[in-house]
Amino acid sequence: MTAANNSNDRYAILAEKWLKGTITPGEEKEYADWYNALSADDKVEVPFEWAANREEHRKKLLALIMEKRGSVIPLRTKVLRRVAAAAAILIAVLGGYKLIQNKPVINPVAATSGKTPVKDIKPGSNGAILTLANGNVIVLDTAKNGRLLNGAGNNVMKINDAISFANAANRTPGSIEYNTLSTPRARQQQLILSDGTAIWLNAESSVKFPATFNGNTREIDVTGEVYCEVAQDVSKPFIVHVNDATVQVLGTHFNIMAYANEPSLQTTLLEGAVKFTKGHNELLLKPGQQSQLFPGDRLKFIPDADAESATAWKNGKQVFNGADIKTLMRSLERWYDITVEYKGAMPHRTFTGDIPRTVNLSEIVKLLEVNKIKATLDAANKRLVLEP
Repeated sequence: MTAANNSNDRYAILAEKWLKGTITPGEEKEYADWYNALSADDKVEVPFEWAANREEHRKKLLALIMEKRGSVIPLRTKVLRRVAAAAAILIAVLGGYKLIQNKPVINPVAATSGKTPVKDIKPGSNGAILTLANGNVIVLDTAKNGRLLNGAGNNVMKINDAISFANAANRTPGSIEYNTLSTPRARQQQLILSDGTAIWLNAESSVKFPATFNGNTREIDVTGEVYCEVAQDVSKPFIVHVNDATVQVLGTHFNIMAYANEPSLQTTLLEGAVKFTKGHNELLLKPGQQSQLFPGDRLKFIPDADAESATAWKNGKQVFNGADIKTLMRSLERWYDITVEYKGAMPHRTFTGDIPRTVNLSEIVKLLEVNKIKATLDAANKRLVLEP
C-alpha cells in the first residue's frame, strides 16, 4: 500500500471517529489541519459501491441524517479527500435537520468554484467599556492584566481577561454609587462583582452595578444578554432588573436574554431557583425551565428548555435549535458587527446545529451557500446581503 493510500485510510478513520463523537482533541486537530491543507482542485474520490458520484453521495448522507435525527451518523465507507468536507458541512447548520449534538464545525472551508476570495470579517473578542460612577471611562479591550484603578472605594482588577471588583472597599450605607460595564457589538466580557458573583456579558449588553453591595439586597440592572453565577448569601437576595421586570435569586446559575430586537425576554435557569416578576405576572423557575415574556406582558412558561442553546455563547459556540434565518442573522449581526439586508422574501427554513464563535464570517457565508441561500459579503461596509 502506498504512502498516499495510507494517508487516505488514516483520514477516513478520523472522519468516522469525528462523526461518532469518539475523536480525541489531538486527532481532531490532525483532521482539521489535513482538511484545511486541501486545495479547491482536490477531487472527491467516492467508493463506487457507496455512490456513483459526489451528488449521489451527498444525497445518501442527507438521507442518513433524516433517518437518524439526533443520533450518531454511521459513516462506514472509505472517506477519501473531500468526502470529509461534505460530512462536515452537513453536520453544520443545514436547514431543519436535527444533527449530531455538540459537534462544532471543524474549520469548514468549502470550495469557492474559482471565485475570487472576498475580504473577510473576523469574529468578536473580549473587551468592554467600564464607566465609573464618577464619570471616568476605561476601555478594556487593550488593558493589561493587573490593577486598573484603586481609589474612592474602587479596586478594579483585570485578572485573566475578567474585570474584578472582588476586593473593592466597603462603603457606609447610603453612599452606594453605580458603575456600568457595557459591551459594544463584536465584544464580550466577564465581570466579577464584590460578592464574588460572576457575570458574562454577550455582545451589545450592559450591567449597572455598585462597587460594593450595602443594605439587605444585592441589585443590578442589565440589558442585552448576560449569564450569571450568583454567589450564595441567604441574607441578601440577588435581584436583577431588566426591562421593567425582575429576577430574584439566592444562589443560582441563569441566563437572561433581553435584546430589544428579539421577540421575547427569556430567562433560562440552569441551577438553583429564580422568581421572574413583571407587573402582576410571577413565575418560579426550576433548573431546565425558561420564562418568555412577550409584548403586552404575555408570559410563557417552557418546562423543558434547551439550556445548552441558551448559554452556548458563553462557552464559545453559537447553537441554534430550530431557529429561522432572521434569528440566525440577528445573532451574527451582534457578534460580527455587521448589518444584514434581505433582498426578497426569505423562505421559511429552520436551522439546527452549532458554529464556533471563533470562525471568520466567510466560513458561515459558505455554509449558507451550501444550504441554497445566496449570501454576498460586503466586508468593507460590514454588510451581508441575503437573497432567496
